[in-house]
Amino acid sequence: MKLKRLSILCAFMFAVTGCSTVNQCLQRADLSHLNQDKQADLNIGDEPTPPSDVVFPIAQDGLPAVDFIEENEKSSQNFDANVSISLLTTNFSTKPLLLNAQPQIPPRPEPSDASNYVSLMGQNGRVITVWALARGNWLWAYASFESQDFGNIRNWKLEPSFSREHFRFINQQLGSCMQAYKNGLIHADCDPRNLAQDFELLPSNTGSVFIKSVSSNRCVTYNPVSNTGYSTLTLSPCTDQISALKDQNFYIAPPILKATPQN
Repeated sequence: MKLKRLSILCAFMFAVTGCSTVNQCLQRADLSHLNQDKQADLNIGDEPTPPSDVVFPIAQDGLPAVDFIEENEKSSQNFDANVSISLLTTNFSTKPLLLNAQPQIPPRPEPSDASNYVSLMGQNGRVITVWALARGNWLWAYASFESQDFGNIRNWKLEPSFSREHFRFINQQLGSCMQAYKNGLIHADCDPRNLAQDFELLPSNTGSVFIKSVSSNRCVTYNPVSNTGYSTLTLSPCTDQISALKDQNFYIAPPILKATPQN
């Protein structure tokens, strides 16, 4: 079911972006002029500063450490595996007919929370994650193995924004939103009218997507090759050119869950 929903999501993105090639998507109109509200200076610099050697996410400004409850496991217990998927498939056994009006589609059951969470994985296998738990801190891309203790702060809920073509990312554990800030990404309190929290998902012909900030008109970029367990996330002009120091391809993958070996 989860894979089917991810497939539907990808198809939906192709529909809403309205472009047929990667370059056409990357050259979409610049909407950054609509972001009239200048963000307050958070005194964290203009771009991400590499985290210390401490692997576990740190709490700042007196914020207590998060209790990493496996919310996905709890939600999956309430998931109805027998939900009909007839609305997700097309019957090709009969000749298609033109319709004079939109058909009446019966309401679908609300999906479980587990089906709404995803991880955002680069081509090097590293996923976008919070590191410093206090809001207003940089986001990073960590390898799953190097971030086993991070828990659900590596998972995000993908939701439509107030604009039809835009999305926002809500952190599963903290409830904070991904936000473009200067030359990188931070997590902050969610504000549905904040254009800095709006992103476009531009699909490519490889199954990956480009995550484009609406407020800055730039794409989320990472260094695919590094000698550390993490990659730095920055914002740079969108391009389909890949190098050892720059890649903008991400995959919308299933959420990272705690694995339990079975005998």
